[in-house]
Amino acid sequence: MVPRSIVNDVRSLAYDIATLIVSALSQFIPKNDHKILFFSAPDFSDNAKYVYDKMLESGFNETYQLIWCVYSPAPANHVIRRSREYLYHALTAKYIISTHGTPAWKSRNQVSIELWHGLPLKTIGHFADTDYPNAAARLSAAQRLRGFANSVDYLITTSEFERMIFSSAFLIDPGRVLILGQPRCDALYRPGASGIDALCRILDRNDIVRKRNLLYLPTFREYDSGASRKILEEILASEKFRRFVKDENLLFICKPHSHDEGAFQAYNGEHIHILLNDDLQKSGNTIYDFLNAVDILVTDYSSVYFDYLHLNRPIVFHVPDIEDYRAQRGFILEPFRDWAPGEISTDVDELIGALTSTLAGPDRWEPERARLRRLLFRYTDDLASERVCRLIEQH
Repeated sequence: MVPRSIVNDVRSLAYDIATLIVSALSQFIPKNDHKILFFSAPDFSDNAKYVYDKMLESGFNETYQLIWCVYSPAPANHVIRRSREYLYHALTAKYIISTHGTPAWKSRNQVSIELWHGLPLKTIGHFADTDYPNAAARLSAAQRLRGFANSVDYLITTSEFERMIFSSAFLIDPGRVLILGQPRCDALYRPGASGIDALCRILDRNDIVRKRNLLYLPTFREYDSGASRKILEEILASEKFRRFVKDENLLFICKPHSHDEGAFQAYNGEHIHILLNDDLQKSGNTIYDFLNAVDILVTDYSSVYFDYLHLNRPIVFHVPDIEDYRAQRGFILEPFRDWAPGEISTDVDELIGALTSTLAGPDRWEPERARLRRLLFRYTDDLASERVCRLIEQH
């Protein structure tokens, strides 16, 4: 029997060859200047969704054909990836808007706008010191990085500082790294009532305004699929923590990372709620639609905390495995303490203490949040999606 690793390597090689063929053919096929393809992970989410929403609001769909490329049906004009229809649109679309890398089949007569999916705290691209299992895996990763740099026409970021990081991480000409802002952050500037309404709808409850809302966003740990689950289980198994959120009349909402969701089940308690992607997709929302209704963000290394700086609200960093994470994944920005403008905890008792002091005030971390906000964001407004739309119009 052929080992699975060899089968996977053969499949990967076959896909790479097919991709090269499609890309080569695509150069000779005329492109529709008014067709835009959208990609995100999960489907119909993140920065791409907010650009799409702005295009609908602005009437782009009257001039442009807007098509989502998805793995399962989406509440928008879409094609299923790797279908015949998908191949047709891949060969004929002029513009590609993505959040997790430009498709490898993109040709030189197409325009790729890479929105990415957050500002990096952890290592990415050439900064990542990955221990690959073999030379073939190392070569494949290097080829993907080169392919990414060659295929992206514009990479969107938020400041001069972030331009330096992204251009270095992916070896992209800084002139192609445009400071337009993250479209998903536009939602943070909506009226607070809209966030409350979205959260009530997503959680199917109407007591949100009577509680202080905490959102816990653990990041993905690719080196240990069970790490996030173990950390959350320690929190939820603590009688002391459950009593704390009840006594303080808190709503502790946990949203596992998309890659970790298989280890979790939805849960809707009086003071603790586990939120899954299905809940968001059924309501047509992302976490950014209700992030401005969150009073305190609890996270570890998730890039969402950078976005949360727009709201100038408290952040608590729960990092029980920080040394393991530093060794296994690594940080671009060190020392961690200088980039973490909030209380830090490494076990459940410390988490309760960090939340207690944060709730009681005074807010001693506000100056540090302001410092990072100035460094990380040229724009603090709700116009990032509009700036991306303008880029396409002016191209």
